[in-house]
Amino acid sequence: MPLGQAVHAAGGPVALADDPDAVRGTLHLMRQNLAAIQTPPVPRAFAALRALPQGLLVAVLRRFPKSPTAVHSGLNDPSPATAAELEQLTAPRVARSPSISTT
Repeated sequence: MPLGQAVHAAGGPVALADDPDAVRGTLHLMRQNLAAIQTPPVPRAFAALRALPQGLLVAVLRRFPKSPTAVHSGLNDPSPATAAELEQLTAPRVARSPSISTT
């Protein structure tokens, strides 16, 4: 979901593709998430995100949001439901601590 969140935060797929720093940040988050899982990623093609050089992946990820595949993937879906879901996913989560009273 980091790619969808990055597209939403950037203001759309073309805006993300035009911001190499945002693409690098997205790639970093994707690599962190992949490193955290103990099993091989599904689909297996995601394993390439672990192995390929960052420069190559940034170039590919900058082209993907402008591609016909991305247009049909839902990344360019401006529906209110999609926007609300992505907002909820990117909102900071407040961890409940047993030492903090909630009453």
